[in-house]
Amino acid sequence: MKIINPSSIIFIILFALIGCQQAKVQQKELSATATVGKDYLEKQGYKVLSYVQHQESYKITKSKIQTLPYSFYWKMPGNNAVPYIGKMVDVEKFIIKNHPLDHWECCSGIKSKGKVYAYVYVVEGKVVGGTSFPYIPKDSALVGGYWSLDGRTD
Repeated sequence: MKIINPSSIIFIILFALIGCQQAKVQQKELSATATVGKDYLEKQGYKVLSYVQHQESYKITKSKIQTLPYSFYWKMPGNNAVPYIGKMVDVEKFIIKNHPLDHWECCSGIKSKGKVYAYVYVVEGKVVGGTSFPYIPKDSALVGGYWSLDGRTD
């Protein structure tokens, strides 16, 4: 009969506890608006790799959507803030795959790393628009703006 070393038992218990704690951290509880955004992205055929964070909430006003950067975001194809003036919007950020920008390339060799940032705009429990941006190396400087949620610019 083999006798198990007591320090081995302690190590195994600590390892199990640390593993459980890390799993809890990785399983973020999604808010109602993040859940709406995630469901929408999946229905569009995108694979949601991770939920990054709630970016911001703001009241949609005429003056807000006429100033940068909001004027740029709301003028993207598929985005129309006018019906939502006076309402609050929540912007939820995800990392997704199976998107037209997965393999985007630009000037001087900057390439997407096979995934995309998606910013989903949720008003009163409904997705009303959003933007996307290629997931590029952190050391790459990309000058320019965003794409529509589905990757279009026109």
